[in-house]
Amino acid sequence: MLALILTAAMAVAQERPPAPVSEPAALRMTAAVRSMESDSMPGRREALEAMLQDLGVSYEMEPFAFNQTEGVNFVVTLGSGAADIVIGGHYDAVSLRGGALSRGAVDNAASVVILAHLAARLGDQNLRHRLRIVFFDMEEVGLAGSRRYIESHRGDTIRAAVNLDVNAYGDTVFYGPSAAPGNALLYDVMREHCAEARIPCLEFPAYPASDYLSFQAAGIPNISFSVLPATEAQELSLYLSGGRGAFPAGFVPRVLDVIHSPADSSDRVEAAAMDLALRSLEGFLRRLDAALDQQASESP
Repeated sequence: MLALILTAAMAVAQERPPAPVSEPAALRMTAAVRSMESDSMPGRREALEAMLQDLGVSYEMEPFAFNQTEGVNFVVTLGSGAADIVIGGHYDAVSLRGGALSRGAVDNAASVVILAHLAARLGDQNLRHRLRIVFFDMEEVGLAGSRRYIESHRGDTIRAAVNLDVNAYGDTVFYGPSAAPGNALLYDVMREHCAEARIPCLEFPAYPASDYLSFQAAGIPNISFSVLPATEAQELSLYLSGGRGAFPAGFVPRVLDVIHSPADSSDRVEAAAMDLALRSLEGFLRRLDAALDQQASESP
């Protein structure tokens, strides 16, 4: 496995690392997060459509029904390979007590904006796999959008899935859940990428519930990708991994107090964190694309 990863890394080593976004682009990204702070799901969908159109990104809409409610997944297809890498994140926001919709900036509009800009950056790239960048609806009501995507794309060969959730502020990439079976290649690639790109990274054995669970249930190798401040990420990892006794009574990691609450607003969004997530994700995808291609070529 190590030899495969090293060979794949050499295949991308000569490429220039992903460039930081310019200051105007950073301002554009944070403005796009604000545009998604709608008080209705139709408003969030309209903001997502407007952002994709503004970036010149073509997409398809895949409507579905769940519990007598209509959801819509947005799908961007890049390339024409025989097998897919799915990169996704949910654009819906949770309904708060009383029925109001969370502004959902940290969870998960910032990730949505990152994915849209990733689609624009990779639009003219010649990768070995077809990329499906998917904006999932109804993650907050039982992962309905990602489950329906998998059901609707049973004929596709999906080699791997990458899930983005919570990428709004901080300086440390954290990823997981590394304890889940079948994901060894993705985590080897991620460790190699973090080390060679000198990105501050933290691996989570356990990870908060998100759309990666739909792919895990379908037997599709997957990884989830987030950004938080280093201390907050470390606290969250310990908290999720059975270490709550290490904290004072009633302690909750800050991010868990922010998401699913009225505090989840664009005021918390940092352009530098979104830039870190975007560049880290792009570099990781290039390595993963090469590693999966080599794995397929070496399979009997």
